[in-house]
Amino acid sequence: MTNRPWRVQASVGAAVLAVYLLFPAGIPRDVVYALVGLSSVATILVGIRLHRPDRPAAWYLMALGQLSWVTGDLLFGWYADVLHVSPFPSPADACYLAAYPVIGGAVLVLIRSRQRQLDLPGLIDSAIVTIGLGLLSWLVIAGPIVQSADPAFTRLVGVAYPVGDILLLALLVRLVTVPGARSASFRLLGSAVAMLMLADVAYAAISAYADYDSGVFDLLWLASYVLWGTAALHPSMRSLSAPAAGEPAPFTRRRLAALGLAVLIAPGALAVQLAFSLSVQGWPVVVASVALFSLVVARMHLAIREVVTAGRKRNQLQQELAHQAAYDSLTGLANRAHVLGLIEAALHRAQRSGSELALLALDLDGFKMVNDTFGHQAGDEVLRAVAGRMRSVVRVGDTVGRLAGDEFVILVEPLEGTSQLLELAERLITAVSTPIRVGDRDVTVGVSIGAAISSDGSTDADALLHHADAATYRAKAAGRGRVELFDESLRRQLDEQADTENAIRAGLTAGEFVLHYQPVISLSTGRVQGYEALVRWHRPGHGLVPPDDFIPIAEQSTLICDLDRWVLDEATGQLARWRREDPEAGELTVAVNISGRHLASPGVVDDVVSALTRSGLPASALVVEITETVLVDRLSIADRLVELRRLGVEISIDDFGTGYTSIGQLQHLSVDTLKIDKSFLNSSDGGSSELVRLMINAAHAFGLKVVAEGIEDAGQLEQLRTLDCDSGQGYLFARPRPVADLPSAAELSPDVLPA
Repeated sequence: MTNRPWRVQASVGAAVLAVYLLFPAGIPRDVVYALVGLSSVATILVGIRLHRPDRPAAWYLMALGQLSWVTGDLLFGWYADVLHVSPFPSPADACYLAAYPVIGGAVLVLIRSRQRQLDLPGLIDSAIVTIGLGLLSWLVIAGPIVQSADPAFTRLVGVAYPVGDILLLALLVRLVTVPGARSASFRLLGSAVAMLMLADVAYAAISAYADYDSGVFDLLWLASYVLWGTAALHPSMRSLSAPAAGEPAPFTRRRLAALGLAVLIAPGALAVQLAFSLSVQGWPVVVASVALFSLVVARMHLAIREVVTAGRKRNQLQQELAHQAAYDSLTGLANRAHVLGLIEAALHRAQRSGSELALLALDLDGFKMVNDTFGHQAGDEVLRAVAGRMRSVVRVGDTVGRLAGDEFVILVEPLEGTSQLLELAERLITAVSTPIRVGDRDVTVGVSIGAAISSDGSTDADALLHHADAATYRAKAAGRGRVELFDESLRRQLDEQADTENAIRAGLTAGEFVLHYQPVISLSTGRVQGYEALVRWHRPGHGLVPPDDFIPIAEQSTLICDLDRWVLDEATGQLARWRREDPEAGELTVAVNISGRHLASPGVVDDVVSALTRSGLPASALVVEITETVLVDRLSIADRLVELRRLGVEISIDDFGTGYTSIGQLQHLSVDTLKIDKSFLNSSDGGSSELVRLMINAAHAFGLKVVAEGIEDAGQLEQLRTLDCDSGQGYLFARPRPVADLPSAAELSPDVLPA
């Protein structure tokens, strides 16, 4: 409904304008004219009540100004068409002139409400346009009035009209240059003011040289009334005074063209006067030219200042972006990319000078526990504190960087000896290990450090960092909180590791890997429920290599994903063959261990689906085993586990009890089976039996099945049966064997369990 009033106003107004000149001149036209003017006042008041604008004062002032004009119209018509006189000045002129400052005040309220901040360039641009057009108005209208022989008061009133128009012109130009929404109400209001000024100028120009006769120019004033009322009724008038959201309007080509034309008015007017031998009004042109020149100079100064400021901001932004690209936002240390660049540059310098440099790789000990216990915010505070301590310990000129997470590096350049490097490492260990105050508690972390030395810069940054990382791993393996130096033995170890990786890659292609299967027994029925597939490697020249000798190496790269895919294909294919060959094998399952790195990769679900599709095995026959530490270290795999379970694949936690997962967390994990680590069965501690009981009861409470691994004697079996453990596997039943040595499903029976 709010869209109808302004449309009605516009339609009725247009109809009146179309037939206005058909009314007889004199009182009939005066009545129509007054009614249109009064309708404009009324519609403004209705628009205020209907839409409740942010700044109603501006619209009330507009209504008052319009009423003043309508009053002047009524008085003018009374003199002209009732009394048949044309007094000038008259009370009608007082009403007309009184409206200008009122309307100007309304526009000024809109300008101030739409302007968030002082726009000095916009003010100067408005002044340039106003002075240029004002000069034109003076030369054509005001100047002849001033030079006339009329009495002084008559000339004063005559000049007041173009002055009022210039006032409205200045405010209209300023309103247009102020940034803000150009709504329909804004455009209608601007058109109304422009139509009013056009009518005034036309009336003044004609009246200066001939008697005015009501006619076509009345249509312009009437159109102004109609447009004003329509602007007030449009719904967008509500937000007409809303502040602009953006910066001041930019200096566009359109604005440049407008300013150029305004500046050319002064010389153009002088040229016309000279060309047509008109009376030259020199002083107005001189005054306007000086004012325009001053404003143009001021505008140029502001434009230059804007360019300089923009350039300064751009440089500052570039510096900030460069800093953000090179430094870690949390600690302020050099990030990985920047550190590698600095190491590379240092190696080049060392190669030219023959000097030594060193790289320390630092990995925090116990930091994960801080994150898990106190939260990531506390972890961030610890990282910032550690970074500050490292900077306070190193020499001036040494570089401290953060690679990722809790991994740091320190570039020591130049190196003055191995002893100095080791002393620095010990100071770092002491500084980092000092308790850190986080909130209302003290938190303690340690650090393991690996050191690598380049004697002549002949290596590259990645290799030097790899050597330092390898030394860090050895420091952690040796007990943490210590420093290890990369040496020849570690180099040989890395070389052997690289050889092993290459051999694994080649072995997958050459078919050197095999699967051994260990049965999983139901402890209640004694029947085989399924098999766990365990990978073995027949490495040429080495014999049968156990998994502990090559799995950790494969896990250090995506090579473990290739190995996992092979195991998935082989194990599902084997179980599918058993099921086809033996009806008794229809309920068997096969368990496959999947590494944390593979589970964290986006393609793991596709790999499982592909293996099941190729083998034709249903998803319910596959058990994916993951270690407990994977759940702790790689929280990103949670979504992968949910996807696998949606397929129907069963998820089992292997080696439960060896990580940090609490029993209470079991209800929140996307798993089906809990596999108790064999260390709890083999332990001689008095509380081990109660701990096993607790794990079994908790798992059952959360709807999980329990498998006990590592069962080696009848006593352990009996204990597990008493504790209501679901399944078990171990040497008591069978060692892992290749397919050829396994009994067929028909030969498996409850007799597998000892009496």
